[in-house]
Amino acid sequence: MGIAIDLQFVAGADEDVETSFLLNSSPTFEFAAYTVAALTNTQPTVVIQGENIDIQAATLSVNGVTVLDKVVVSFGESTKATTKHAGSATTKHNGGTTDAALQTLVDKMWSEDQDRPSAAQVTMNWGEKISGKTGNKQADLFTTVDESLFTKRQYADLITTYDNNLFTADVCKAEPAMGGFRKQYLQQVFDTFTATPMFASAFAYLQSINYKETSSLDNFKTKVLWPLWFGTYSRCKGPLGSSGWEHVFSGEIKGSEVDGQHDWVRYYKEQKGDKMVYDGYYSHDDNLIGTFQYHWNGATKPTGGFFTGTSPAFDFSVLTVCALAHGNGGNCHFKVTNFPITVTSYTQACGDGSGTCLATAYPG
Repeated sequence: MGIAIDLQFVAGADEDVETSFLLNSSPTFEFAAYTVAALTNTQPTVVIQGENIDIQAATLSVNGVTVLDKVVVSFGESTKATTKHAGSATTKHNGGTTDAALQTLVDKMWSEDQDRPSAAQVTMNWGEKISGKTGNKQADLFTTVDESLFTKRQYADLITTYDNNLFTADVCKAEPAMGGFRKQYLQQVFDTFTATPMFASAFAYLQSINYKETSSLDNFKTKVLWPLWFGTYSRCKGPLGSSGWEHVFSGEIKGSEVDGQHDWVRYYKEQKGDKMVYDGYYSHDDNLIGTFQYHWNGATKPTGGFFTGTSPAFDFSVLTVCALAHGNGGNCHFKVTNFPITVTSYTQACGDGSGTCLATAYPG
């Protein structure tokens, strides 16, 4: 008997690519559990029939009244598996993967990430912790950033894609065709990221578990990796207005909420352009990773977050591994500098027929 489920579905003109709820529980149980989680802001882990279940209930303040915004139910770290939907990319390959192997990979990638910011290059002000309500406007999240860091190849190529506004933030509007200077800039950052030692280690890991199309790097990049990150699909049951790259690195807006946006460089660049309003944090581990609330161009991100102490190519590499080998509700747990990290990721069929697309991937 199932306890909880991660799934995606279409309702009318809208598609939810990432949702979850409890199974075989009564409405009164859920009402009580979600109320406690929301009002105490404890994000509790409860044990139901021997399984650890995490409950996160985000709230908003509307005209001075605290209202429940969104509830996320997820499997705790000790849970062995989750329910998966057909077509997921999470099937274990030829013996599968082990947590030890994944941790060894992450440790290796961390040592190879020579482009990650030092403590002296980036300083942050986490401000006040949000406690059961919408936070108040606070000082900028990033206090100082040594922008000489951005002369490094991977940062420079990524920032070029931001400065040229290659994506349409509104997910209900179709993305431009992949051609011309748009394709040139995106191909450049893609090639730069996949030429890093972190990605070389990630690719070797996928080869070790006999992941499909890994007989050669060129074949993998063309048939798996490019569609995963740049294949397009619809979040509005219509226009092909979304892609994994746009969602994770650039950020999207659906209605009045921010969707995705899991790159610290993007956040900082938008903060510098006075487009970000920081409201406060839910949690953070030093300056490595954090979860917080903010507004981007007037849209709200009730609960968002990303690595804040890594390079974008590190993020790209580890999120790729998690999405392909441990995605769609699978467990992708590891530690970075002794802090426990869980990457949540989902994939779906690309709407343009190019293959399997990344719907979302983020660490927490």
